[in-house]
Amino acid sequence: MAEMGVEENRVGPNKKRLKTKSNMVDEEDRISELPDEIIIHILSFLPTEDVVRTCFLSKRWKLMWYLVPKLSFYEQGHRNFDNYVNNCLKHRKRGMVCDLNSVITSFKVTTNNYRNDTSLDKWLDFAVENKVKEINLSFSGDWSSSSYYWLPETLVVKAIYLTILDLALVRLDSRYSFSFPSLKSLSLSSVWFADTDTVDKLLLGSPSLENLQLDFDVFSFRDCLHLCSVSLKFLDINTPNNIGVEIDCINLESLTLQGFIFDKINLSSCSKAIRNISLTCFWGAVSSSLEHLISSLPLLENLTLSNWHPWKLKHIKISSQTLKSFNLNHSDSEDELTVLIESAPKLISFCYNGNFKLSVSMVESCNLLNGTFILANNYDINWFVSMVNFLLNLNCSWKRVSLHVDSDKALILPKDLKRLHCPPLINCEHLRVFTKCKLARESDLRDVLLSVCPSLKTLSIAEGARKGHL
Repeated sequence: MAEMGVEENRVGPNKKRLKTKSNMVDEEDRISELPDEIIIHILSFLPTEDVVRTCFLSKRWKLMWYLVPKLSFYEQGHRNFDNYVNNCLKHRKRGMVCDLNSVITSFKVTTNNYRNDTSLDKWLDFAVENKVKEINLSFSGDWSSSSYYWLPETLVVKAIYLTILDLALVRLDSRYSFSFPSLKSLSLSSVWFADTDTVDKLLLGSPSLENLQLDFDVFSFRDCLHLCSVSLKFLDINTPNNIGVEIDCINLESLTLQGFIFDKINLSSCSKAIRNISLTCFWGAVSSSLEHLISSLPLLENLTLSNWHPWKLKHIKISSQTLKSFNLNHSDSEDELTVLIESAPKLISFCYNGNFKLSVSMVESCNLLNGTFILANNYDINWFVSMVNFLLNLNCSWKRVSLHVDSDKALILPKDLKRLHCPPLINCEHLRVFTKCKLARESDLRDVLLSVCPSLKTLSIAEGARKGHL
């Protein structure tokens, strides 16, 4: 035993190195013991360039990348991007001939302003030919109207297995009859529609479409956009063109509109199915129109409204028998806003993001509300007076209130304001405060909050918390 001990001491350093190598072997063994399915799943989250590099790790990994079902190509940093992609696709095509387990389900390309339509056409032909279910094509860098890419006929007509399509900076026209029988989700960002029939043909050729996102920078519709679909359930449209919209989608459940003229929004054909609606529109003096819209949605559960300069909404009256959540964004306005919750027996959550010029009152207080308030920052004497008045104007029965501020000093009142004759949240029992910055005077903050809410049962303060958003 003694000799072994001496030998152990004598070769200690070498043995330590050997032990390290042994650990490396053990770690390698543990990785090699993972089933191929798990390794392939992990690799599917990486860009194809990184996946290909794994073929140099060992003999087992040499052909592993042929089995990864997702191909993701990013041009940034590549000198010969076209050649690289062509080479990869050539190898994958060979691999798919040799191994029937080699399939491609997702194809993604992020490139600079394209220089060669032929290359992109060939890549998309390859994707369609191999029955991919998801295609994502986007361009980065500087671009102009000449940068828009005309989709090839192969993708528009023959992608019958496609379920997800995400395109940016492309042109669409009605020269082809779109054929996407399996498409479930379509996202079009900065898309140029060459004619007014394109959207109609696109929706007609997508009978299974459930989710549609449209983000227009260049838009061919001057007056009104018309959308008709029996299958559509989720619709999100953003346009800067101040136009109207007519939506004929009888099964639509969720709707987000940004940039439309409110008076020209026609939802009569889909009003009976909508549960979630978010509107950031050019309002004008249309408070009565808004009230009519809300009351015409018998299943509405979640409502989000945002003011858009320069047309401001100054009075909001809410009356809904099904509404559960109301989100209000008034952050870009200096105008006063009055909210009257006239009748909303199921309302349990109210979230506000904006300035102090808000007053909220509830006629029927059947439920205790959970309130979230994300407040702008400008910490002067006017701030604190405005904050106290703001809290006093929250004339509702609050179950729980959450305040989001940049710093705890936003809530630490000056000495002459600490003794309030009428605490602004006298009935609030649960209060949460979220700050972006590290707390400097937590004890002072707690004292102030107790004076603001004398009925508190629970108080929590979280520092460094990310601000909530609508």
